[in-house]
Amino acid sequence: MIKFDLSAPQGGSFEVSASDLGLDQAKFSEIQAHLEVEQLDGGVHITLEVCAKARLECDRTLQEFVAPVANVHEMLLCTYGQKPSEEDMVEQVELEPKQRVFDLTEIIRDTLMLAIPARKVAPEAEELQIQTVFGAPDTEADQRWSALLAVREEHAHK
Repeated sequence: MIKFDLSAPQGGSFEVSASDLGLDQAKFSEIQAHLEVEQLDGGVHITLEVCAKARLECDRTLQEFVAPVANVHEMLLCTYGQKPSEEDMVEQVELEPKQRVFDLTEIIRDTLMLAIPARKVAPEAEELQIQTVFGAPDTEADQRWSALLAVREEHAHK
């Protein structure tokens, strides 16, 4: 559990292990999280930036490669009973009345997972030619078809 103390909220940077997030240590390394905290009336605005190195499988070559991934997540922790503002375009979480600690584990994990690109292409695979034609090569058309087409066009013009 990665705890965020609500009684004295403060930002900072810290390292997180993949096992703390329930992720495969062979797939993620050097996970860094950076928190920026802003005290607001009736809540705390948190900006979470997560970056790591991820072992991905290239969609073109099926070879594994390591790439940096990063993502940012914003959220507003509202005090109990406070109506969340519909104008805010950030995730809003209502805290329990006596809650003093907030668990960031799931949020860090989800932010990291959303940083993985949908199109995973290794840098060296960017320049590879992509095969767009498959199967046996086309053979030249039978000459009789072109003669038949000429006869058909001749009859159409009469």
